[in-house]
Amino acid sequence: MLAIANNLNFNNREFLSAVRTGNQEWIVRQALALKAAGADMLAISLSLDGDGDEKYIKTAVLGAREAGLMLSIDSRNPRAQEIAAEAAGRKIIVNYLSADYQREKEMAGILSAAANAGADLVIYPLRKGIPADADERLGIIEDLIEKANSAGIPNDRLIVDLMVLHMAGNVRGQEQAVAVQETLYGLTELIEPPIRTTCWLANISAGSAMDIRAAINGTYLAMLAGLGLWSAYMDVLDKKTMRTVRLIRAFKNESVYSQADAA
Repeated sequence: MLAIANNLNFNNREFLSAVRTGNQEWIVRQALALKAAGADMLAISLSLDGDGDEKYIKTAVLGAREAGLMLSIDSRNPRAQEIAAEAAGRKIIVNYLSADYQREKEMAGILSAAANAGADLVIYPLRKGIPADADERLGIIEDLIEKANSAGIPNDRLIVDLMVLHMAGNVRGQEQAVAVQETLYGLTELIEPPIRTTCWLANISAGSAMDIRAAINGTYLAMLAGLGLWSAYMDVLDKKTMRTVRLIRAFKNESVYSQADAA
């Protein structure tokens, strides 16, 4: 189970300020702090839709790469992905490729950027609206895998984002949480060669009261880990979440357990 820190994102005002003012020292310090907190990789996200990302992505990458961790560049802006790949000086994760009909040209650019950079690529099972169930998600994933393979990106460079949605407030959310689990199980049964998986952990508890979000996140993460989840984007500065990660690793025999893991 790998922890991908999603702390360097557009909701972090200090991070955005540092990027826009060229304060790489702040970005380096934060990246090192995230590594010390247990991050295995760092995600960088400058906007919700990729608009204007190419203007600041180089500054963000040059600072974050000093932690020596793999970087996930979360942008739908192909040019920003190209700049990030060059600035990183090592393989990156391009996040993400979807089957969204309204973004066909944009997604073609993302696919090309990932292929040309030799990057890993996150595929996102979205075509037109939220998939109804695991079968629909798996169908979209199979189409995206075929498209990526045709572009020269093999399965061992692909990562499926399981598309976790919040479960607060209605039965539909709970059904989607179950669909994610069924999708994860289906991938291990159907896809050959195997493919890695990830999710945005905080999405499952979005809309819930703050004092229960950690419990929801931790429980769901443990369930997905039991089904073979490879990684998750998460707040690595949240001590409860990272305790869950440490315990998952111990129970899966990925690390040597110590009582400090449960602290």
